Formats: sequence, structure tokens, C-alpha cells
Amino acid sequence: MVMIEAALPEGDEPHFAKMVDLTMLAMLTGRERTAKEYHHLLDEAGFTLDRILPTPSPFSVIEATLR
Repeated sequence: MVMIEAALPEGDEPHFAKMVDLTMLAMLTGRERTAKEYHHLLDEAGFTLDRILPTPSPFSVIEATLR
């Protein structure tokens, strides 16, 4: 499986995904996730997180394999 997502970076530095996260929390029930949270979410769904590839944009390519 391949996902294009804005994985939240750890720490307090500014990032586009953190603004999106605040907007999603205020207006909807969704949220952005960190790499650790994607690992846990995918594991619970029966996937193995293979890698997260950063891109020049605020988004990353997340690759996972069904177990």
C-alpha cells in the first residue's frame, strides 16, 4: 500500500502539517499523525510500515505491506 500524507515531524519546529492538524482538529474529527502513530495505526490494521520517504513538499510517501 502507498499513501501520500503529511507526517508530522517530532519536536516544536514549525511545519505545514501542524497547521493542517490544528485545522482538522478544530473543524473535523480527523488529525495528522507522526511516524510513530502511523506505525501503530498500520500495525493495528495488519500492515507492516516499510518506510516513510520525505519529499520536497510537506507530504511524504508512506509504504506499507499487508501481513
